[in-house]
Amino acid sequence: MRNKSHLLRFLIYLFLSCLIASCTYIQNVSKQTEYLRIQKTSPSQRNLKHMIDRQTFFVYGRILDERKLYSDRSFAVAAYSSRYENNELVDSTHIARAGTQYGLNLPDGPYDLLVLADQDQNDVFSREEVVGRRRIELSVEAHPEKVAENIDIELSEQHSADWIIDIPAPEIAYSQESLFFPKGSIRNLNDPLFDSDIAALGMYEPAAFLERAPTMFYALEEDSYQVPVVFVHGIGGSVREFAPIIDRLDRQRYKPWFFYYPSGEDLDQLAEIFYNIFLSGNAVPTSTKPMIVVAHSMGGLVVREALNKYRGTNRENRLELIVTIASPFGGHPSAAKGEKHGLLVLPSWRDLNPEGIFVDRLFRKPLPLHVNHQLLYAYGNPEKLKLGENSDGVVPLSSQLHPVAQRQSTGQFGINSSHTDVLKDEGAIRHVIESIHQVKNIYPESHIEILMTGGYDVGFDSSYSDREKYFIRKMGRYLSALANGILDSLGDPLLEHFVMASQGKVQAKTDPEVAWLKFIKDYPHYKE
Repeated sequence: MRNKSHLLRFLIYLFLSCLIASCTYIQNVSKQTEYLRIQKTSPSQRNLKHMIDRQTFFVYGRILDERKLYSDRSFAVAAYSSRYENNELVDSTHIARAGTQYGLNLPDGPYDLLVLADQDQNDVFSREEVVGRRRIELSVEAHPEKVAENIDIELSEQHSADWIIDIPAPEIAYSQESLFFPKGSIRNLNDPLFDSDIAALGMYEPAAFLERAPTMFYALEEDSYQVPVVFVHGIGGSVREFAPIIDRLDRQRYKPWFFYYPSGEDLDQLAEIFYNIFLSGNAVPTSTKPMIVVAHSMGGLVVREALNKYRGTNRENRLELIVTIASPFGGHPSAAKGEKHGLLVLPSWRDLNPEGIFVDRLFRKPLPLHVNHQLLYAYGNPEKLKLGENSDGVVPLSSQLHPVAQRQSTGQFGINSSHTDVLKDEGAIRHVIESIHQVKNIYPESHIEILMTGGYDVGFDSSYSDREKYFIRKMGRYLSALANGILDSLGDPLLEHFVMASQGKVQAKTDPEVAWLKFIKDYPHYKE
């Protein structure tokens, strides 16, 4: 018994020494101490949301402009609280156009949500530019998952707020503005947003991370016909870690999407957000196309919990394949020690406690029948001094190979690599890519081949919207093949409606339909 006690103290000491050796960890312990001091002396909601031991809520919805009052304006969405001081600005975000999602990160309490339009186009949002308003109350009783979804705000006539507002437009230059996704969603993997210091911010300061990456959804290109592959990193990770896999992806048939999230946050909350963004069909609907998820480490737990929220409705996106890589499905034994002895306890680390509620309830529901789970585990421990059971240097094999996870998976594949190097391992990459390529698009190869040929890049006049230009440039030849009967409509209601609209049998309603009719009128030689 005495030897066991000495061993336990040694392991705790080893664990804490590793943490204390991290400058980032010590810096963030100091920051949290300062936030606590400020909250005691000069309390504010904005300071409170940066305290990692206090719960915050993720609020999201759409800006709706049914009357098209502000079709050519950019917007700011701002949350104001009077809990500690009158009309305190707690969080704000910017969106490029109505109809897209906004996201806010807020502590509990009542808020006035204001939508402001940059009417004078001076890159500053002021009190006279209020064009939408909504009152909300955030509490665990009303939102037990700490996610307030579908908080849509309908735009109205311009009016003025009762307090001074001065919110500058962001100076960030985005690599490409999206026609379909929230502002700033389209990036490349070299973008500074995916740097390791920002990823560490998500681990230790989720609120600060969300001020830089509020949507948590990112893509490398505009929305298109390809099958989406959602990549989900682990704790302290970044989407850039998946570059070796993405480099091998058939980008003409599959498109990378990313869940870039604050990995220090509560895993139940993150799973709820993942479900609402990628699975619910509300934020980024994929129509009837299949979806694929590739998750590393803790990301696998976030996705597995999100799958517990599947309702089996026709509206939801259809996830067909999930590949988890070195995921601690049974929790992490060091999490319990860290929760008890750590100077700073991350909510996500607390959820990794093998004896905790999150791990205990993770497999409460079986996977949907249409989901193929490929479980990849790593066993290459690079440490010279190997203590305890077999592992990949970070996660024990017994956790990666949790019995229920094994039973619910379609296949398991072992990789002789470490926890961090597994995403660069040739065998792992090959297995992931082969698994992905088994998932086929709903469109047959004859359709895909024509979609790959693109469209027509002509001199569009100002009567064409940006979306209409996009459909002609990217899908023009496909639209022509449908309209002329070269391709079958496959019984798809949207394709059938397009064919009838191109023949003048029904009124054009969608952007592709309107764009095509306008295009063949202006350029009749492209009609056949």
